[in-house]
Amino acid sequence: MSKIVKAFAIDEATRALLVDQPMVDVQLSDAVSNLVNQGSMTDDEGVFFQRQLEYIQANSYDVLYPELKGRELFALNTEGGEGIETITYRSYDKRGETKIIAGKATDLPRGDISGKEYSISVRTLGNAFGYSRQEIASAKVTGMPLEARKAEATRRSYEEKVNQIIFFGSPDNNLHGFFDGPAGAPALTCTRTSVAASAANAANFGWADKTPDEIIADLTTAITKMYSDTKMLFRPDKIIMSVTSKKILENTPRSLQSDVSILNWFLANNSFINSASQIIDVNEVAGIYPIRSSLATAFDPSGQSKEGFTVVASGEDNMRVREPFPYMHLPVQLKGLEFEINCYGRFAGVEMIRPAAVQHWMGIA
Repeated sequence: MSKIVKAFAIDEATRALLVDQPMVDVQLSDAVSNLVNQGSMTDDEGVFFQRQLEYIQANSYDVLYPELKGRELFALNTEGGEGIETITYRSYDKRGETKIIAGKATDLPRGDISGKEYSISVRTLGNAFGYSRQEIASAKVTGMPLEARKAEATRRSYEEKVNQIIFFGSPDNNLHGFFDGPAGAPALTCTRTSVAASAANAANFGWADKTPDEIIADLTTAITKMYSDTKMLFRPDKIIMSVTSKKILENTPRSLQSDVSILNWFLANNSFINSASQIIDVNEVAGIYPIRSSLATAFDPSGQSKEGFTVVASGEDNMRVREPFPYMHLPVQLKGLEFEINCYGRFAGVEMIRPAAVQHWMGIA
């Protein structure tokens, strides 16, 4: 049963309890009311703690981590709810044929889809933070807010794990990722091709040893191949590469006589990728081709490199991140001499619905 007590009003900017604020009625949450009723904290401490948690939780939900780009790259689907245990989806390709037929024909060619169903697990990701009685008492006496970095650290930890699963999955937990996943996962069926060797040295595939013309040719060949291979069905709209590889594009002149970079020339002279924001530098892809030694042949057919770039035709119909139950804080509970807040979410990795919308190119570093 929640409890209404008199407490100091909260400044909206900081939501911290300050002793010079006027008194107002505050309704405690059920969890904090129980702690007060059990004698674990006084009314004043309960109000102070609740207001602090409201501020800390609201801000921890709003924190952004721009260097963790998994969520940025793919559409997010939150359907399903907390109780869902598995998600079944179909990874498929369209196929069909049309032909000239006689007026009484009965053997019309069928338009259909071919594909395979996958069941992926929904896993719980959890962590916790807490405050001791002494921390709460000291903060109340001094009028200082509780340390918010504890909540921020737990949220950061959660997002790092989510980001890792988005890119690499978790084969042991039947979670599919963009690059990796359990045996037979759609991500492992995406096309993987070596870039062309340098004209000066057939043993060199890396951009550090190539001319600007050769680097531009690698990129142009890659985006054109996706469009051509899929009969113009998929238009590439993203290229994913390491920070180092993108810096080569940004910092290398188109020629000795040019003040235009390779990147800017490429953006101005192709039909698909026209903004620098479409070439996305991601920390996680540096040196990850192959991702697992058991996949070395599949991920690196040239045997020349462990780094590449990936061409993507994004969109929820092609691939999406599944998070049936987003991250949340549970009600506070007393655990020994500490007030603990458990946090969790339910996550299912990446649905790779159309693997043909992803093509990997190896050998650039």
